[in-house]
Amino acid sequence: MTARPVLHADADAFFASVALRSRPELAAVPVAVVAHVYIASANYPARARGVRSGSLAQDALRQCPELILIDVPRAEVEDVGDALFDIFHTSATAVEPGSIEEAFLDVGATDWAGAIDAGHALRRRVARELGIPISVGVGSTKLMAKLASRRAKPDGLSVIDSGEEAGLRTTLPITDVWGIGATTLQRLHRIGVLRLGDVDGIPRNELQHVCGTAMARRLWRIREGTDDAVVRPVEQRSSLTAEGSTAGYARPDKTPTELAEACVERLCKRAERAGLAGTGITLTLRPETGGKAIVLKRTLVGATTGRATWLAVAADLLAGESVPRLAGMRVTLTGLLPLDRVQHTLF
Repeated sequence: MTARPVLHADADAFFASVALRSRPELAAVPVAVVAHVYIASANYPARARGVRSGSLAQDALRQCPELILIDVPRAEVEDVGDALFDIFHTSATAVEPGSIEEAFLDVGATDWAGAIDAGHALRRRVARELGIPISVGVGSTKLMAKLASRRAKPDGLSVIDSGEEAGLRTTLPITDVWGIGATTLQRLHRIGVLRLGDVDGIPRNELQHVCGTAMARRLWRIREGTDDAVVRPVEQRSSLTAEGSTAGYARPDKTPTELAEACVERLCKRAERAGLAGTGITLTLRPETGGKAIVLKRTLVGATTGRATWLAVAADLLAGESVPRLAGMRVTLTGLLPLDRVQHTLF
């Protein structure tokens, strides 16, 4: 292996792992975290019993009657997610986020032994400081690193070396190529592309017609071994989001104002910690009866992290709307700017 290695770090069963930090006695039994009556995350004992994220909680209970359901500890999840990325940023020279709990990392290692050592150190640090397990994959490209981290789960580290990589670039099922949507997969299957090597037998113009020029080029690069290996850091977050729920297994008597206040408090705390201030706020209200969400927005002249300001804005937005009984609410602080770029006169 001669290429500069890439790491993919992914927290295992993130929501469930966070929820179980304070309940270690449940680690060996089936547990799932619920959001809006859906399974948000299941621990590995629950997964072994067929419980899957996205399924209805009542269906999961039928599948696994001894399943223990826990509401999403939203504030704790957000705090741990922020802390996880703090560790990523201090452990790597570049971090490319994938979600709240996963990222590609360039740890500055010029050889594979150094990258593997960095991966082990990262896993130990996250376990020690945050009390959650993460799995790390090491590969020559982002695809190979992500495949390796999938294989490392739960709570492990895996490496895809040059010999294995060469084989995977021919034999890997097309369904395992990260980033291909369900419709495109169906179209590829219809023309006989079931594994990466099958791409070679498809005329280039036909492949472009079936899956689009960008995806066709990506598949060709994967076959050639020239696919994306650059970790592209996000220079600045543009938004922060917090959620609250009244449905399912959460407290059912929270008012819209209480939900908004709890979310705003968490958002302002996280923005201050990250050294950011927001210029806008968006409230997304999910009616209990289902149907279309209600979206309320407001943009200010200047940027601020002031709790009083954002609480007042949220209250004003809710007061101007006929708010139905809610299942939940998502609050997003938008237009984020670094505090050192905010003029004091704007506060």
